[in-house]
Amino acid sequence: MIELPLRPAWVEINLQAIENNTRRLKSIVGHNTALMAMVKANAYGHGAVESARAALRGGADWLGVFAAGEGIELRQAGIDAPILVLGPTLPAWMPFALAHDLALTIPAPEYVPPLIQAAQASGKRARVHVKINTGMTRLGLEPEAAAAAIREFAQSDALEVQGILTHFAVADDPNARGKTAWGDAFTRNQLETFLGVMDQLEEAGMRIKYLHAANSPGSVSYQHPRLNLVRDGILVYGLHPSSDAPRPDGLEPALTFKTRLALVREVPAGRFVSYGATFETTRPSRIGVLMVGYADGFRRGPKNYRTVLVRGSRAPIVGRVCMDQAMIDVTDIPNARAGDEVVLIGKQGAEELTAEEVGAQLGTNNYETVTTISARVPRVYHGGPGIE
Repeated sequence: MIELPLRPAWVEINLQAIENNTRRLKSIVGHNTALMAMVKANAYGHGAVESARAALRGGADWLGVFAAGEGIELRQAGIDAPILVLGPTLPAWMPFALAHDLALTIPAPEYVPPLIQAAQASGKRARVHVKINTGMTRLGLEPEAAAAAIREFAQSDALEVQGILTHFAVADDPNARGKTAWGDAFTRNQLETFLGVMDQLEEAGMRIKYLHAANSPGSVSYQHPRLNLVRDGILVYGLHPSSDAPRPDGLEPALTFKTRLALVREVPAGRFVSYGATFETTRPSRIGVLMVGYADGFRRGPKNYRTVLVRGSRAPIVGRVCMDQAMIDVTDIPNARAGDEVVLIGKQGAEELTAEEVGAQLGTNNYETVTTISARVPRVYHGGPGIE
């Protein structure tokens, strides 16, 4: 029995699915490769702390976050697994990150001096992973100068260069830019550039413990034998990286987004519904009011979810979505009643609205769809230890 919060919309998270997905991914990458479960952005909207625990139960070796504050949240919850901060850690944040035993990413050379200073002041040796820009052009040292720079700042006793990494730009899109195999070639070129930096370091006699490039689609299609860590995000939660990079067999979505019907009203033809009078009934209709709106991440515009599930059938959204409410047409679902559970993402009966389908309706992807479900929407967990 799931104890529902006293809120009109909620997200249910199947922790067993996250655990099983992680275990399946571990089997794919092999026992010689460590797996980092990405729990940034509140675990892609699934809830960082509980999702992290589930991934660790499934065999994750590392946890990945974007900002130091996300890592500190996990530490304060009692999680002692290795955590890497993938985003920049500003100098003012560095003492707090070191105090909580977070490994930090070096995104550019100018981050090194303040980190050395912070490490020396704290009496702690900073564990760092150095990012190489191989084509994403976002963070990272330029590959031509990376090896020399790494060798130079690795001489500081305040730093332990624990890893080097890069990030694939189009691993989920082998035909990027609308050109056959262009994305595949681009990703392979990124990998070769990264391996070239590794070669330079090894030729200089520098051995680094962790070498990683692969994100979720990369871990399935582009993991190289010389690399020994992968960073899995969207696959941990059972979602497809893209239509061209589907999730492997054996993974399942962990998230369901739900609300309830507040009431159903009989409305004659020719009646306007919601703000702006953008929708007018063309027949006698039964209009249902949902207890969810754009403040919950249930998008108003420029596009909305289009349909929801009521009693196992699809019901279209009509009129503009409001801050806390939305209207649907349940004329063709005659048994719909106030209090009915309504599914916005997930399964109900034989029907399913996937995060991928909803993302396409919104003109975005499943990543944005699940991560932008509002923090005010409670996450309700099941399938974990001590949770029914």
